[in-house]
Amino acid sequence: MRKILAVLLVITTTPATAILVRPDREDAEYLELATKYTSSGLLNAPDGEGVLIAPRWILTAAHMAKALQEQKPVPRIPIGGREYEIQSFYLHPDWRNGNPLSDVALLYLRRAVPDEIVPTPLYKEKDEGGKTVIVVGHGYTGKIGEKPLPKEKWDRKKRAAINTVDRVSPRVLGLKIKPPDEASDLQGAAGPGDSGGPIFFETRDGLWVMGIGSATDDTNANGIVGDPGDWEVYARVSYFAPWIEATMLQVEKDELDKLLDGSGRS
Repeated sequence: MRKILAVLLVITTTPATAILVRPDREDAEYLELATKYTSSGLLNAPDGEGVLIAPRWILTAAHMAKALQEQKPVPRIPIGGREYEIQSFYLHPDWRNGNPLSDVALLYLRRAVPDEIVPTPLYKEKDEGGKTVIVVGHGYTGKIGEKPLPKEKWDRKKRAAINTVDRVSPRVLGLKIKPPDEASDLQGAAGPGDSGGPIFFETRDGLWVMGIGSATDDTNANGIVGDPGDWEVYARVSYFAPWIEATMLQVEKDELDKLLDGSGRS
């Protein structure tokens, strides 16, 4: 646990490092894959990621929401070429800084995102283990097993990569970064600035958000975050779905009541 907490501190204080890619694959393949996942977006905190789960709601990590709150003025969120003001923040009540076990939060936008950006619903099934998933993030990139490229090469381009859910606990999903001979053809690893980013899972019924990026555990303790043997830690959306949905429902109800002057009638 100490290693995970140490990396969380790195995530909240360093620039984005986007998706780390296989050294034997073309970066263009990761860029092309990312075009399919329009609901994932950069938070500008100054980095970090979130995912649109309803027209006015973004799901992200609690430590990224806290970083946004502490900026003055609070940055606007770029989605589909437009910028959106955050109306309010909702951090999971169990979250404490440095604790990856409840690292989820909601951002409520002041206006809805247009229909051309389709929100991605929550994955609520409890069968995540072994599933193939898509990891998405922005920023400057690098190769798995190497240190990220320097900040001046940060391009803020969205990249997507493939991995599997290799470990499941009540609140957390774990994705292991594998050596090339065990990895998917487009394996990638979320870097220190990709906190709050989603892992997507696709079924015949559509696309789902299965996890929210929290931390990377430098398991082999070699000082390189995101090389084979390290574990990526994601908040388990199926566990947090009741809190997420209850929060959204209550906020929208309160806003409607206020609009109706508290009477509950038009």
